[in-house]
Amino acid sequence: MQQKETKMQNLNELLCLAKLAAVKAGDEIMKFYAHKGFDDEILAARSTLPESARSQNCRDFEVNLKTDHSPVTSADLAANAAIFETLKSSQIQICSEEKILGESARMFWLIDPLDGTKDFIEGSGEFCVCIALIEDGRPVLGVIYVPVTGEIYSAAKGERTQKELYKNGAFIPQILAAREYAPQTIISGKRGKNVTAGKLATALNFDIARLSSAIKYCRIAENLAGAYMRYSPSSIWDNAAGEMIAAGTGAKMIDLATLKAPIYDEASLKNNKFIVIAKDFLAREVEILRAIRELNL
Repeated sequence: MQQKETKMQNLNELLCLAKLAAVKAGDEIMKFYAHKGFDDEILAARSTLPESARSQNCRDFEVNLKTDHSPVTSADLAANAAIFETLKSSQIQICSEEKILGESARMFWLIDPLDGTKDFIEGSGEFCVCIALIEDGRPVLGVIYVPVTGEIYSAAKGERTQKELYKNGAFIPQILAAREYAPQTIISGKRGKNVTAGKLATALNFDIARLSSAIKYCRIAENLAGAYMRYSPSSIWDNAAGEMIAAGTGAKMIDLATLKAPIYDEASLKNNKFIVIAKDFLAREVEILRAIRELNL
């Protein structure tokens, strides 16, 4: 019993460290972010930075294309550096979208320093910082931070998801569930035609909502949607933190190739197509999976 409590205490300490890393990454991102209606007063309330550093807000950033033709900006790299600097005290290896882990590890941090880079570039605000801790291929803690709103979501294995507002250097607890029951809505990505999700929504009599980045998982956790479906390729850093956030409210993520929980493998770096089903709709899990199969999705 004492060993279990010690392990949980260590996990909570690592969760606190991950939250700190996420907000520091958010500070770096917001130095670059130019957004109509976003002002220095809001930045000051949320930032860990001194006033002299905040004055650098909205500076120009470079955009380059990676080998997979996805964009990477100066903000991605600055956020990545901030996370590495903060997490190094844990002495746990780090795998990042911007710096792949070069060797196998039983336990490692898995991070996406700026998930939703295209939305960052466009100024939509639908981007976030994702940090997860992976042990034996599965997440044991996760943090998602939305710098524009100051919302931070966190969960550790066996614990309920917490939502807080980061303001004036403090984490202020918030009510997580925005609704008592989740609506019959499937979230899909904002980009592309999303024909597959549309077919499933029609078969189940669900509505469709479009949203970018791992913020989708937060909306599942808040009871704002019944499911999130992804049929396009995804990388493990896109999903690990989000799965923890959703699971901490009773939701279930299903790998549609194995019909099991997804595995986060630093060797392949990829996740199969999947669906996340909110707690309120788990009674319909068999129906949902049957519809996917019958529609040949």
